[in-house]
Amino acid sequence: MKLAYFDCFSGISGDMILGAFVDLGLPQKLLRQSLKDLPLPELRLIIKREERQALTGYTLRVQGQAREGLVRHYQSIKKLLEKSKLEPEIKEDSLAILKRLGQVESKIHGIALEKVHFHEIGALDTLVDIVGAALARHYFQIEEVISSPLPLGRGWIQSGHGTLPLPAPATLALLKKAAVIPSGSDKELVTPTGAAILTHFADSFGPPPAMTLRGVGYGLGQASFPDRPNALRIWLGEKFPDLKTEKMVVLETNIDDMNPQWYDQVLEHLFASGALDCLLIPCQMKKNRPAVLLQVLSKPETQTQLRDILLRETTTLGVRCFEVDRFSLPRTVDSLKTPWGPLRIKKITRFGQNSKGNEDFSLEYDDLKKMALEQGKSLKEVEIQVRKWLLPKLR
Repeated sequence: MKLAYFDCFSGISGDMILGAFVDLGLPQKLLRQSLKDLPLPELRLIIKREERQALTGYTLRVQGQAREGLVRHYQSIKKLLEKSKLEPEIKEDSLAILKRLGQVESKIHGIALEKVHFHEIGALDTLVDIVGAALARHYFQIEEVISSPLPLGRGWIQSGHGTLPLPAPATLALLKKAAVIPSGSDKELVTPTGAAILTHFADSFGPPPAMTLRGVGYGLGQASFPDRPNALRIWLGEKFPDLKTEKMVVLETNIDDMNPQWYDQVLEHLFASGALDCLLIPCQMKKNRPAVLLQVLSKPETQTQLRDILLRETTTLGVRCFEVDRFSLPRTVDSLKTPWGPLRIKKITRFGQNSKGNEDFSLEYDDLKKMALEQGKSLKEVEIQVRKWLLPKLR
């Protein structure tokens, strides 16, 4: 699964998001071409590689031929996006982010959504950031977004609506259900556009997950801070498969005085009664007596009946029991029709492999055994024969 982790150690803004994606490899030509699909001939995008306290990345600045005081209303920007030549999925994400931004402004200022307005340059900035972020998500085929907790500044900021407290009211409204932490800074670290984009894409907030890292990109903010590099870092990679975690019980006993032939029937009864696995491990007991350590893996609900089998059908005088965690990879079991009969195949996605392909697989032993008996061949011959037939179908 393609994953983007937003490492927001200095907060987040729309231009920082887009700068980080450019640093990760979003083609500038593709970005510029996509922005040309918007009917905004006055728009000019300046992309530069710069440095913030020894970290290098990209900054983005939007220039436009705007008249002083000119504003764009939400409804006009919405129509502009709807009439654009953007790909449908990019348009859909862009409209959803714009609506999130417009709705919080509408609620905060007590006006209808259609009348929410953005000053001209601010409107161009917002459009570029929103469309660019939507383009990047689809270009990199990102399936999941996780973000670090967002650091929030405390202080004041001048806006088109006058002096406002930090975090800006729109930012705070957009961050509902997001993870936030105090930053100790009096600067605006999270902007409304950055919050709108991130909260639209983010599936969860927390530490980085186990992943195969494919790239890291840095997007730089316009300001320079004395106490930290003003940058956003995006990690791009593939998430490890989600492990299934279960509470299990291990039953075990040491046996040194039982006829070895009895183990076969004991194991049959254990498996028939719900044992998930059984092990016979040679060991040395006191006075150097050779023995067998019999271990049984059980679900909690079947441990009593399995314990009773051990006490009833072996020569042991006692059974130990302890709880364990079992972590297992995701797997599916399919039944295939082969030229030699039905075959069950187990597909497993291992760490570092793309969930859409390259699964590992194993063949069901009982099915192979049946084929071998019917054909009068060895298991080795049958498995080679089946794998040769199967591999082209799994590619």
